[in-house]
Amino acid sequence: MPGFPFAPADSLGQDAFTSLVVSLPRPVSVYDDRRQLVLTNPALADFVGYRLDEFDRVDLAELMHPSDAPRWFGLVRGVLDTGTAHAGYARIRHRNGNWLWAHGFASTFTSADTRFAVLVWQDRTDDVWNNPRLLDEADVASADVVRSRAIIEQAKGALMLVYSLSADAAFDLLTWRSQETNTKIRVIAEQLVLAFGDDIRAPTPFRDRFDALLLTAHERRSR
Repeated sequence: MPGFPFAPADSLGQDAFTSLVVSLPRPVSVYDDRRQLVLTNPALADFVGYRLDEFDRVDLAELMHPSDAPRWFGLVRGVLDTGTAHAGYARIRHRNGNWLWAHGFASTFTSADTRFAVLVWQDRTDDVWNNPRLLDEADVASADVVRSRAIIEQAKGALMLVYSLSADAAFDLLTWRSQETNTKIRVIAEQLVLAFGDDIRAPTPFRDRFDALLLTAHERRSR
């Protein structure tokens, strides 16, 4: 995964946005909807102690502590899925070998119908050492992302069942309603799931047929 830059014009299609990210004094990294790093800035290279020419060869993911990486990239995925900004902490290895407690604030940016996660980083090492409870608050934020993703998956499942959609098409439908109504996807999904349980009842023949499918699912494995 390259550092700065990684085809920003081709990936983002927004020269002005790319120029802004590169010029920002705060460390920034940008991920596409496949959670691939597409852009960083010189401030991020300095943040982890590398010269700009060295940072070209640095895999940013490998600088993250192995215990923190799954949770952090799960948070990034949650931000991309829900369109809701979130923040969290992760340990990042500085070039001098020390671990930094980095606080990242993730929000979204949309260009050419593609959603990107924009992360702004800050060194909070001293703050964490002085107040370890900050990490407990970060865990709560991560849990909120997990809950948001779970409710969206439930809503997608309902749409897939009712409209015979693929998972991607169901998410596109949620995204459309979110954009049309200026409402967060999580809120749309939550209300849809609640209404589905309260207002919609599957007809008895459908339930009977589904019962049969459920009870014979183990016999339907591909051979």
